[in-house]
Amino acid sequence: MTRVLLLAALALACVASPSLAAEVASVGDKAVILPWGDWLVALAVSLREPILTILIPIIAGYAIQAIRKVYPWAALFLSQRRVEMMLEAAVGYGLNAVNGAAKGKTLSVNVAVPVIAKGTQYVIDTAPPAVIKAAGGADGIAARIFRKLDLDDSASEAAVLVPAQEKIAAGTVSADELRDADRMVRG
Repeated sequence: MTRVLLLAALALACVASPSLAAEVASVGDKAVILPWGDWLVALAVSLREPILTILIPIIAGYAIQAIRKVYPWAALFLSQRRVEMMLEAAVGYGLNAVNGAAKGKTLSVNVAVPVIAKGTQYVIDTAPPAVIKAAGGADGIAARIFRKLDLDDSASEAAVLVPAQEKIAAGTVSADELRDADRMVRG
């Protein structure tokens, strides 16, 4: 249906061009000017509003369909990007909040557990619930922080991640402690 309308509009535009505005015919010895080009232009102008009234909703419908197809991917990309930004902030906060931890330094088990716990708690206290949910909740955040840290050879999931998750679940890291540590870090 749309193709037919577009082809009809194209044909009308070609026929109604200014170079065809007048046709000369001869009757006997006299030239007679038939203004059929003017008639076509007048017809095109009079049909402009009905054609636009029909075409604009069709074009808008196709645009909405395209947006609906792309939106989930865009939303997924944006939420994943937000999760990654949140995790970078969590790792930075955890490293700054724990004595003996520093960026680029290999962490031992006894330092990595509080880094993960404090970083996870920081995210839970500051990030929007949708981002926390997209990251997999407290356990998912802790697991992602665990993967981002540079740990020594004795560190394993059982030795670092599980105790950190237990510490988070027990609520041993309070929001007040986080705020105090944050104030100390910022100076």
